[in-house]
Amino acid sequence: MVIHHATHKEKPARRPGVMERREYQLQAASLAKRGQELPHSKLLDIDVISIRSAVRQRQNLLTYIRDNLSNDALCKQYGVSENVITRVVKYENYGHIA
Repeated sequence: MVIHHATHKEKPARRPGVMERREYQLQAASLAKRGQELPHSKLLDIDVISIRSAVRQRQNLLTYIRDNLSNDALCKQYGVSENVITRVVKYENYGHIA
């Protein structure tokens, strides 16, 4: 009795443009559709840029307000206590001035 060993057949050639599984796995993140390329996307790329810009502007304005227009900043600017600023704002002091 003769035992024949199975020989390894060569893999068939891939079609042009089809990549190996391992290569696909390495590139999957870069090949996946993202953002406005997805059919269920609600925002365009320009919308995302605009939203992020608006948030940065808001953060800058809040920083400006905190640093220049807060009661603490005003009391330092006018050389009075924060209590004086609060009383002026509530018309408890200088109520006769609009």
